Amino acid sequence: MKTILWKIAKYTGATVVSILLLLFLLPILFPGTIAEQIKTWTNQSIEGELNFSKVRLSFFRHFPALTLTLHDFSLTGAAPFANDTLIAGEALSFGIDLASVFGDSIEVKQFFVDNAFINVQVDEQGNANYNVYKGSNAETTTDSSTARLNIERILINNSRLVYHDRSVPMLLKADGFRYEGRGDLASNQFDLQSRLEAEKFDFAFDNTVYIDRRNVQAELITGINTASLEFKFSKNNLLIGKLPVDFTGAMAILKDGYDIDLNVVSGTTDFGNIFSALPPEYDDWFAQTTFQGQSQIKIAMNGSYRAATGEAPDLSVRLWVHDGMIDHNQAPAPFRHFWVNSTISIPGLNPDSLSLAIDTLQFELKGAPTNATFFLKGLDQPYIKADLNSKLDLTLLDRALGLPSANLRGQLQLKASADGYYRTGQNPENFRPEIITLSIPKFNLEANIADGYFKDAALPLAVEQVRGQIKTACSTSKWQDISLAISNFNAAIGSGQLAGNLTVQGLEKSKVQADLNANLRLEDLVRAIPMDSFALAGEFVAKLQADGQLNTEKKVFPAATGTLELKNGKIQTPYYPHPIEQLQLAIQLDCKNGAYRNLAVQLQPVSFVFEGKPFALNAVVRNPDNLRYDITAKGTLDLGKIYQVFAITGYDITGLLDANFDLHGTQADAEAGRYQNLRNGGTLRVQNLELRSQDYPYPFFVPAATLRFEQDKAWLQNTVFRYRQNVFTLNGYAENFIGHSLQGSVLKGKLSVACPRLLVDDFMVFALPAEASAKAGSSPSAKASADKPTPATLTAPGVVLLPTDMDLSLEAAVQKIIYGQTIFENFNGQMTLQNGKLALRQTQIGLAGATIRVEAEYAPVNLRKATFNFSLKADSFDVKRAYNEVPMFREMATSAEKAEGLVSVDYQLQGRLNDKMEPVYPSIKGKGALKLERVKVNGLKLFGAVSQATGRDSINNPDLKAVVMKSTIANNIITIERTKMKVFGFRPRIEGQTSLDGRLNLRFRLGLPPFGLLGIPMTITGTSENPEVTIRKGKEGEELEEEVDVEEQ
Repeated sequence: MKTILWKIAKYTGATVVSILLLLFLLPILFPGTIAEQIKTWTNQSIEGELNFSKVRLSFFRHFPALTLTLHDFSLTGAAPFANDTLIAGEALSFGIDLASVFGDSIEVKQFFVDNAFINVQVDEQGNANYNVYKGSNAETTTDSSTARLNIERILINNSRLVYHDRSVPMLLKADGFRYEGRGDLASNQFDLQSRLEAEKFDFAFDNTVYIDRRNVQAELITGINTASLEFKFSKNNLLIGKLPVDFTGAMAILKDGYDIDLNVVSGTTDFGNIFSALPPEYDDWFAQTTFQGQSQIKIAMNGSYRAATGEAPDLSVRLWVHDGMIDHNQAPAPFRHFWVNSTISIPGLNPDSLSLAIDTLQFELKGAPTNATFFLKGLDQPYIKADLNSKLDLTLLDRALGLPSANLRGQLQLKASADGYYRTGQNPENFRPEIITLSIPKFNLEANIADGYFKDAALPLAVEQVRGQIKTACSTSKWQDISLAISNFNAAIGSGQLAGNLTVQGLEKSKVQADLNANLRLEDLVRAIPMDSFALAGEFVAKLQADGQLNTEKKVFPAATGTLELKNGKIQTPYYPHPIEQLQLAIQLDCKNGAYRNLAVQLQPVSFVFEGKPFALNAVVRNPDNLRYDITAKGTLDLGKIYQVFAITGYDITGLLDANFDLHGTQADAEAGRYQNLRNGGTLRVQNLELRSQDYPYPFFVPAATLRFEQDKAWLQNTVFRYRQNVFTLNGYAENFIGHSLQGSVLKGKLSVACPRLLVDDFMVFALPAEASAKAGSSPSAKASADKPTPATLTAPGVVLLPTDMDLSLEAAVQKIIYGQTIFENFNGQMTLQNGKLALRQTQIGLAGATIRVEAEYAPVNLRKATFNFSLKADSFDVKRAYNEVPMFREMATSAEKAEGLVSVDYQLQGRLNDKMEPVYPSIKGKGALKLERVKVNGLKLFGAVSQATGRDSINNPDLKAVVMKSTIANNIITIERTKMKVFGFRPRIEGQTSLDGRLNLRFRLGLPPFGLLGIPMTITGTSENPEVTIRKGKEGEELEEEVDVEEQ
């Protein structure tokens, strides 16, 4: 017996030792072969770049599996993420089938990933970085030296997972991620059994976080068809916190997107389980709170996603709570009878199609009920319908919820209703892009609070002693008609207090009653109210009493007195890194009896230091009807940076101002010339100043300038203005600058303007979107491009607008003016800008090699229409060059195409310009004379037709000298007065009509030699390209049909 036991023990021991020896020796005997085959398979199968520090083959890392482990590995993703990591970690192990070690190829059955970062990224077009597996092909499958996949198990341990799909958009994050999956992954169709756990799990959809750092556990069975990339979710049990969730459905991955039918149901669960999915900062609150009632969450996503077409599935979420209760352990009374029935629907995952319906929201707190309903459809232009009726003891509310973030007290009664659309859109009163609120829901709100108290847990001070009544309403859907009444208001913050009454009826044309008082330390505001990254300081005191109508357009102001004082102030905002410091404000407002002439505003002083540079302003302004001013300013002010401090956008002026001036006087004295009563002096220097005007799509840029004040005038000297490709140098003065700056009255002045090159198309009101190239075009480095305008400017609509609040006399000298396709040179003369009209007087300009004397007026009527009138005189200019270079001359004198020589012109024209600044020919009216000094006509079909009809060849190509043709223009018709000529002894005479589109109705007489007493009468009709000559005397009634300008009817 002992012998038998000894033999069993001996053989058993030998077997165990052999097995252990085999486990030890196999990795030693075959390491190169196995590693080489794995490496070969990797290179053939993976597109990304795989790196690792070392390779180890062992039974003991994931016993009993034989594993080849890549240590400190990393793998990059597929395009367009080829430079980004797909997966990297401590170890990636391939579990190898032991029997295959002795065969022709290595078979990998398991994957193990330890302490890794898994980074899955999908771009907006649906391109994913995980598409790195090339798959098998004929060459690789027949190669006996490589490895093959027959995966049955995947194990991921203690890793971090990020899945960011921008095409949805969706973001998943999991820390402490563990996953085990089993199945015949080598088959085309198999069931994958999975277990996963994440210590911290985040889920966000469309930039909204739905799950934040919660523990998640799941057991899943997923049917997978790798041939068709279809997934069936047959058993999928999740636990998010304590909230059980089950989801079922199917998903098919297609070449251009996916199809999905997914249903997620929490099941009918305890009300409290929903709160277990809240972020971890609520864990303590959750542990101290008791819940009752039933609840359920249902989520459904159904439909197709196609990135190319924008098609997306529908998403719906429904939540209901039946008779819930929330009872915090420190609450004197719980929430009872908590009922919720709500649905969220997002058809096509389009946020603007979102609808949120809260059909029921009600609860009781110590017998006081709260009832609410809410409906929202759309986000861009939402429709809102809401009703709320609540009576709350805020102390009970705070203790019943037990939320740690804030402390509330007081009694609140709230009643509110709203119904209608909130719409935004283009401001109809602004032709520039400007989005404003166009309509709001009709609403009514009444609130009454007593003994109110608010304390943020993260801040040292509270807002307390809050009481008051608020009533606000709007019955018309127009925000301008909002009414607001705040009665018996009081609030204390630290040692400061706010109190008063305010009634406002209408926000544009208002009836105002106010009695307000404030006494605050501004630093207490940020110590009591959450204002992240704000820093405030200073002693703030304000009082305001007002009663009456407010309508600034009609100069109506309520009877009012008020003061505002700030000492040792400081303002630091998150929008700019540096604060406004040492801020001192002392402002007084007084308007006795509500008379506008009695309005007085005093700023004594406004001073501060910004970025180490002090600025101080003292100003007293009285009686807007006869403006009396006393203004002193000294210091440096960077307007652009000041705007950044307060996050102000869309401003009209930026740049650095350096002020040192004293201004004292009245507008009446300035206008009447009583300069001895004015005391205006000092300077205002500017650097890198940008001025924006509503009339022009680009800003004006001033690199540097000094404005010198001297009694009634503000002087400029050698000041450079840049506007896109145009550079102006100004010298001269402006008058009434105080009234213009403070009241918008007319600015008067006299300036000389020099410009090397003026491109008129740049000033057209819709030349180009200002944001597209205004900055580049108006910066100091802007360079003039080619003289010929670009196609964009040629087709840009809109006329050139002119300011209506200026009365300027200008002495202008411009070397070159480009107007459409016409180039003017050496412009010199007097110009006046008055009431939005530009007039040219005693002006000379070069055109087509000739010097032209011009008197003209230009006036924009609206954005797309302008009027003009001008008279011009030019002696002995080249008719051929004028035809080639001046489009308007080419259109109105078509016969000049066949002419060469010198002509003179004396003409007056008026008419209308269209939205391309082109003349509308039916609108043109005028008269004048064209003198043919010495002109050779070659090939003009009109003379050719006369020559053929009369058999007189010498008429065909005449030489004309000293011929004066007088004409008038109206309704697209040029009427030519009787004009006599001499051609080789013949005495031709012509009169009649020709249209600007080439139609003819001319009476022609060919006087025969020697003196033309006898002649051949003819009528010429047809067109200039195909004239028809009839030997007969013309009749008075045969006139061309006029074309009337439709804008003048």
